[in-house]
Amino acid sequence: MNNSNDLLISICITSYNRLHTLERCLNSINSKYFDKIEIVVSEDCSPGRLQISEMVEKFRLNSPFKVIYNCNSENLGYDRNFKKLVNLSNGKYLLFVTDDDELIGSNIDDLIEVIPTLDDFSVAFTPYFDKSALKYERRHSKTFLLQRGMQSVIDYLYSSILLSGLIFKKSDIPQYNEESLKDLIYSQVYVFASILKYNDGYYINIPLINYIGDGVNSFGKNDAFQKNELLANRENYLSNLEFHIGLIKVIKFFDLNHRENLMKKFAPEYSLRSFTGMFIAKKKGGNIGLDEYWRKMNSLDIHLSSISHVYYYFLKYFGYKISEFLFYPFKYFLKLYRSKN
Repeated sequence: MNNSNDLLISICITSYNRLHTLERCLNSINSKYFDKIEIVVSEDCSPGRLQISEMVEKFRLNSPFKVIYNCNSENLGYDRNFKKLVNLSNGKYLLFVTDDDELIGSNIDDLIEVIPTLDDFSVAFTPYFDKSALKYERRHSKTFLLQRGMQSVIDYLYSSILLSGLIFKKSDIPQYNEESLKDLIYSQVYVFASILKYNDGYYINIPLINYIGDGVNSFGKNDAFQKNELLANRENYLSNLEFHIGLIKVIKFFDLNHRENLMKKFAPEYSLRSFTGMFIAKKKGGNIGLDEYWRKMNSLDIHLSSISHVYYYFLKYFGYKISEFLFYPFKYFLKLYRSKN
């Protein structure tokens, strides 16, 4: 049994009704530092909870790691289950992974070895490998310090959207009312921004996560959510805008609690990134789909800058192929610039 004083990392895994991908995730955890790691799984009262409980128990009996397993007595939903994982964990740092992703090799050992060489930090993010696109994302050229303050919050907020590979120092996770974030699906964004406003962080250039994302999507259809077909169907080109509604509400919740105006700074970046969603809508639904996407995006509680309008009219009148060709150099050099900073 691990001594809790030795625990450096709690690997926190959100789970809902995805037996086989959770088993794959657990089996991907490979480290020689048995006394430095615990594994914490919180299953959110899914229809498959009995089979999942049996699988996790079998894993626990054969694992060299301390394993904590929780099954909620009722379906809490993503945001409250996220908070449950925080409360169950004992490590100094919490590394989050969703149950349809996996860890890469023994790279977590590199993380364990590099943490003592870094100045004390409260939050970090790491790159991940997108297995469908066959490329690394959220990646910069080297490890660097995220200096506390709103400028870092603004610069790196998008890096907190994917939960897998985020690291939080448990003692610095702020107290907040998880009911206020219920069903918004972005609690980690609030926690990331709240910590980084007051504490230093790091980008750690160690790829920890294979982003697979092949588990059956439960958002919008399980008991904790109001039924929402657009949340549930990620193949619909309007689906991501439903998720954006929650993200915008989380940012406004941050502004309210911290007396900031992050939304004003977030809006231009959101506009800059709006091309992808419109591109997919145009490709899948033609001008009808693009117009539908444009109307819905304009109904969001966010001010769109002129770049979004430029994207829209280019896609509408020149088509997605020509627009992609014209905007590719701009997007490429922007991404290259960001990866070196």
